[in-house]
Amino acid sequence: MALTCPQCAAVMKEVKAAATTGYLLALDQCPGCGGIWTDRWEVFPLSLTAVERLDSVDTAALQAPHAAAAVTPAFECPRCRARLKEFNDPTLPSDARIERCLNCDGMWFNRGELRRFKSRGGRRHAPVNAAAVDRLAAAASGTPTLPTVDHLADVMRASAADAPDDLRGELRAAAIWLAVRTVLRLLFRI
Repeated sequence: MALTCPQCAAVMKEVKAAATTGYLLALDQCPGCGGIWTDRWEVFPLSLTAVERLDSVDTAALQAPHAAAAVTPAFECPRCRARLKEFNDPTLPSDARIERCLNCDGMWFNRGELRRFKSRGGRRHAPVNAAAVDRLAAAASGTPTLPTVDHLADVMRASAADAPDDLRGELRAAAIWLAVRTVLRLLFRI
């Protein structure tokens, strides 16, 4: 089923893009406005070179006259028709407009936004609080708070010593419980 562009209501075309893992991903791109829809988790393995190929500016299409499309004020997800919400990422400029579906986790990128997202994502980090760094350094320099095991054989011997000695008694109790449960199921048909 062809998806409809949430921005200009045109029928989107499936385009192939190379992933960093070596696979091809099938994305949906609007031929009118150039926006790109990525399904859940498709945006992260995309390679930057594939994104630059998809998100290139077509000057002939930009200069060609066309009728204005009726744009809905609230973008709808092309997959599930839920309302798209603005996606904020601290690594992106404040004017970047990316929409995300909270229902199916797809993302809508206007033309140029996917390239900005892939080229800046993960390279510039949000500022780190100095007090938080000091707390982490103090915690790392102290003794570990979780118990550790130096010799696995000692732990295994200790757990074997805690094992029940009356295995026959436990098996007998389990067999009795299974018999009672079977009788109850036959009586009450549950």
